[in-house]
Amino acid sequence: MRITEVVPTYLSVPLKERFWMSLSPIGGIEPKVSKLLLEIRTDEGVTGTGEAKPGGAKSFERGLAELLVGEDPLMIEHIWHKVFAVTHTRTGAKRGWDRSGILAALAAIDIALWDLLGKVAGLPLYRVFGGFTNTIPAYVTGGYYREGKGIPELVEEVQGYIAQGFNAIKLKVGGVSIPEDSERLAAVREAIGNDIDIMLDANRAYDLKSAIEAANAFAQFGIRWFEEPLHWYDDVRPLRTLREKTNLTIASGEGESTRFGCREMIEQGLIDICQFDAHKNGGFTEWRKIAGMAAMYHVDMAPHHEPHLHGHLLASIPNGLILESFANPARDPYWPALYARAPQIVNSELTLLEEPGLGVEFDADFVRRHGTVIT
Repeated sequence: MRITEVVPTYLSVPLKERFWMSLSPIGGIEPKVSKLLLEIRTDEGVTGTGEAKPGGAKSFERGLAELLVGEDPLMIEHIWHKVFAVTHTRTGAKRGWDRSGILAALAAIDIALWDLLGKVAGLPLYRVFGGFTNTIPAYVTGGYYREGKGIPELVEEVQGYIAQGFNAIKLKVGGVSIPEDSERLAAVREAIGNDIDIMLDANRAYDLKSAIEAANAFAQFGIRWFEEPLHWYDDVRPLRTLREKTNLTIASGEGESTRFGCREMIEQGLIDICQFDAHKNGGFTEWRKIAGMAAMYHVDMAPHHEPHLHGHLLASIPNGLILESFANPARDPYWPALYARAPQIVNSELTLLEEPGLGVEFDADFVRRHGTVIT
């Protein structure tokens, strides 16, 4: 079997409302959500599909697909290293490929190759990976800072998630002062009671002293974890001090691009939960190596974004904790509209399909309306 064609599609959907994380809005200056879709076709008629962050689109515009055509698609590790090598050789510089773009493109490539392998094997990927369970807990992310909306709208939003069956909700913090965020959290906790888990995502909003102050202020609201608390430029080693001076469970790793970036956090006992995102950097191959390392240090995996992708990974390991999901179509129009077939989340739990590969099928009309094929 050989790869005959690689078809990348850039997908972009405008948002009608601006949703702020702690320091930046979703989609940048012009609110939108974008994604890279990928098909890898073979001479035996089997096609693998993948998806990733949109940053990989430019790499395909500049000929990255040439590295794949003619390769055996079942030699996944070989192809992974062939593409990854572009990030540390002259090849990438000569072609104008930047490292972050290559890592995003590699995520789409790797996921598509695993999907293809699952189809060849006739098995869902979680079984190909070894199989530990077929159902995984899921939480919903919301509580963004929304322009012109305050605590009443926040409370109404989280009550809507509970009505959908979710028993765990992640909220944003760090975009306003600690007392203001505490007021938001107090209102949410009072509205939803003590049986619903609340996680907090700071999106790297704080320096160390402020993170300690915030963690100690928020602890009274029964917080399940405190995510990415520290500014990007020094967000690893100071986690030790944060852990020593607070009592909150610490989650991080979403911003790491390789297993090497996750290694120090895991080996040094700086985090309780690793959130490496397979669809952002490196794909399933890299994620599984990180998960194995995490298991040796009793660190759980709770990846950032895309439950239908990460579900197969969490379902294949004993240290898979929980999936992230989005249940507000105004924030994430993809989950309800992009997929003609995908596993569903019911009562805060995702049950994987037994279809071969990812078990995902894109809605062709949605892709046609919002996508541009990269040639």
